[in-house]
Amino acid sequence: MKIRLICIGKMKNAPLQALAADYAGRIKHFTPFEIVELKDGKASDANVRLTEEAKAIRQALEAKGGIGAGAVLWDEKGDALDTAGFAKFLEREARRGGTLNFIIGSSHGVEAELKKEIPKSLRLSAMTLTHEWARALALEQIYRAFCLTRGFPYHH
Repeated sequence: MKIRLICIGKMKNAPLQALAADYAGRIKHFTPFEIVELKDGKASDANVRLTEEAKAIRQALEAKGGIGAGAVLWDEKGDALDTAGFAKFLEREARRGGTLNFIIGSSHGVEAELKKEIPKSLRLSAMTLTHEWARALALEQIYRAFCLTRGFPYHH
């Protein structure tokens, strides 16, 4: 299984950027991994901007076979899994094979229509997170899940 983290926007916060890079490097020890950074929408109208960003996300997904079963949206209203549950989810996806695309929207979120198209959504927290914190936290949780399933002494 390959994992891609599709994100709108670049990280500007240097400490969070370093943290995210560290976890991305750690994940690569377990599975092929790639971060796909897409440009923020340019429109001043929030709805138009979300539509622009949704188009970019769809294009990134189409490059790897479409939305399908291998797309997961990180969303504050998504399914709440504990660490063990998320690790089991990743194990199931690994058995399925192919590419698993995790998606993090911009600071404005993700277009409602795209949310409906993505078959799975998970939450990192019931609280709203900045997209930069969401990226760092998602990467840490992916790494933690691999450590748990592979018996590495990171998760206690």
